[in-house]
Amino acid sequence: MNIFETYDHEKIKSAIEPDNVEKLTHLHIFNTIDSTNSFLLNCSKEGSPSGVVCLAEEQTQGRGRRGRKWHASQGRNICCSLLWRFTDLENISGLSIAVAVMVANVLKKYGIYQGIQLKWPNDVLFSGRKLAGILLERNDQTGVVIGIGLNLYLSNADSNWISIHDITGQDVKRNYLTGLLLNELLMQLPVYQAQGLKTFMKVWHQHDVLFNQAVTMITPETNVSGIMQGLNEQGELLLRNDKGDLQQFCYGEVSCRLEI
Repeated sequence: MNIFETYDHEKIKSAIEPDNVEKLTHLHIFNTIDSTNSFLLNCSKEGSPSGVVCLAEEQTQGRGRRGRKWHASQGRNICCSLLWRFTDLENISGLSIAVAVMVANVLKKYGIYQGIQLKWPNDVLFSGRKLAGILLERNDQTGVVIGIGLNLYLSNADSNWISIHDITGQDVKRNYLTGLLLNELLMQLPVYQAQGLKTFMKVWHQHDVLFNQAVTMITPETNVSGIMQGLNEQGELLLRNDKGDLQQFCYGEVSCRLEI
């Protein structure tokens, strides 16, 4: 029988380095909430500073990209959102890429070294199955809400998804893992703010599941097929199309059959 560990302020903070705890301005923990991102968007509108975090045992109206619904059952996930304020929002185009790298780093620190894959623009996979997703939202001039959903236990068998428990075969140390995640975000977001995406590109490339794959980029305007050539330092996907031209995409859906 799996043990679902409930959130505990002190246990979470014990996994955060002292210098980074200082950047954690407030930690909200809810038993049930509609959306951790929605809660922090309201906080952002009201002028809350960087470093406010919202966690929930259960999320009933969570969102993914393009308005997709994502329900998180009691204790089976990490539903985490963090508010961070940027002085220049024009330089956040690669933020979801950087955050995905941060999540990959956290998984390694938790002991998962092999099988981690990153899929543009915001998915974290394990051996081709989705482990975590990232959603960035904003509603004011400086604040960005960084939402992360990480599967700890899955209630239903689904070949497209995987959880930490599936990978390790052990009960998940939820508070410790949450602390590692917050520590990484609080440590690395200032690095991204100062240096942009270049600091994170090496790790992304190591785990880029789409690199050199035949893909089709689907946008509202067109569909383009070709070979994925990695990312540029703005986080845009580079695609060598069937005519041999290199195209850049800052948005869209990638369709492919991954060779894993």
